[in-house]
Amino acid sequence: MPTNRFVLEDGQKDQKTERFVLDAEESIKPVGNMGNIGLGAIRGAGSIGATLLSPIDMAAKAMGIQNSLIGRDDRRQAIDEWARSIGGNPESIPYQVGKLGTEIAGTAGVGGSMARGVQALSKAPIVGQIANSIRTGGMVTGMKPGVADMATRIGGGAASGAAMAGLVNPKEAVTGGVIGGAMPTAVKTAGMAGSLVNQGVKSALNKAGVKLDPMVSPEVSSLYQKAKSLGIDIPADRIVDNRPLNAVSASLNYLPLSGRMATEDKMINQMNRAVSRTFGQDSPNVTMALRKANTELGKRFDDTLQKTKVNVDNEFLNDLGDIDTLITNELNPMEARVISNKINEILAKGGNGVMDGQAAYNIKKSLDRIGNRNTNDAYYARELKKRLMSALNRSLPQKEAEDFATLRKQYGNMLDLEGIAQNGAEGGISIGRLANMKNINNPELQDLADISAQFLKTRENPHGAAQRIAMGALGAGGIAGGAATGTLPLIAGAMGAGRATNTLLNSSVLRNALADRPELYKQLLNTSSSPLLRALPVVGAPGLLQ
Repeated sequence: MPTNRFVLEDGQKDQKTERFVLDAEESIKPVGNMGNIGLGAIRGAGSIGATLLSPIDMAAKAMGIQNSLIGRDDRRQAIDEWARSIGGNPESIPYQVGKLGTEIAGTAGVGGSMARGVQALSKAPIVGQIANSIRTGGMVTGMKPGVADMATRIGGGAASGAAMAGLVNPKEAVTGGVIGGAMPTAVKTAGMAGSLVNQGVKSALNKAGVKLDPMVSPEVSSLYQKAKSLGIDIPADRIVDNRPLNAVSASLNYLPLSGRMATEDKMINQMNRAVSRTFGQDSPNVTMALRKANTELGKRFDDTLQKTKVNVDNEFLNDLGDIDTLITNELNPMEARVISNKINEILAKGGNGVMDGQAAYNIKKSLDRIGNRNTNDAYYARELKKRLMSALNRSLPQKEAEDFATLRKQYGNMLDLEGIAQNGAEGGISIGRLANMKNINNPELQDLADISAQFLKTRENPHGAAQRIAMGALGAGGIAGGAATGTLPLIAGAMGAGRATNTLLNSSVLRNALADRPELYKQLLNTSSSPLLRALPVVGAPGLLQ
């Protein structure tokens, strides 16, 4: 560690002063590898902070103001010197790893922020494609492959790369832009090379008569496709039921920066939106959506019923006769009389073949009250209401009948879901209760219940804690081992392993290969090299594998 030496005018060292300096040096103990990682993290955050303060420093210097607070251009060096003064080693690998990790984490959202700003400029498709390119570092545009697509990729990669590097150190913005612009081409080239290798392997397998079967049953594959069509992103580990894979994915919740919690939160929000769409809303907040739908659908339902005259046609009369027979055979006389009175009221109000809308509405409201009771006649009240609604539907013109049928379906879904929605301002659907719903008469709800049961419920129960700890220890062991030895591969591998694993589990290539037909399953063969390239950013660029 460099120090100042005190020398007397005659050139002889002051032995007492020299001894004092040496004692001070010896009293500063090295902080060790873990300490250097922490100090490096502070240095990384300080680099970003210095960039943010640079306009203030420049303005202060222009006005002749320079002190320890403003007008400085040595903030980064000052942090390094401070680290040395307390036993840190800015030249060590752990320090550099801590610095790099914080810089990556601190700049991960820059591309997304820039993309939102670009997207706000215009609704034009080209603007959205440019924003996509900036957001994903040039990996996704939404354009058809071609010259324009690659140019947009390179531009987006250069813009986000320059912004990320420049936020750490403005002097490195140009270098960051060059690297960012080159990445899309490099990844594209690697993908093409992998595709050529894949074609060669496919040809060899075909000649050898080797067949690869899909990893899941056709039924699970079909359900996965339904989830995709509903906008629900299912990670690869939830498609197959594999115990080691289940343990690995569960352990990611315990590894910092893995992104697993964000993956699961996103999946739950997508399911909530899909659920809310079954009753005419589109929101991840199912509780609030249900309350809104109750008001909106109820008003539309009542308005339609009140203004529409119901034809008491032969089909409706036959329905009434069937219900009358059932209640006579299955209910005691007192309970049967409750339903029989409503049947007689319908016949009386519609004696001339048509029942006034307000009268039908009043009967429907009465049947609602009876149907909500915990009595034997409640079931038949609900059945009678269904027959009344069917008669109303037949009484409407075709277009209005179609709209009312949709309204009835949404209203019914709303009633079915109210019992399993969670309370609170940000309430959602209980995945467990949705997965266990019984007696579902609506195909939309049945699909969502099946998707919840098959994919959203965690595969690792409390008895899998040991497996999770063991798998999580791999990542933690990498960090601890790397810190203890100062070995960059161990530290960097531990920092990136969780993120890379979660990114791979969200890869559309891997998910399709597991769930789709054997031809797509073989795509696994060309992922041996490209994921290594695509997983290089430890934090950020979650769209690289999409």
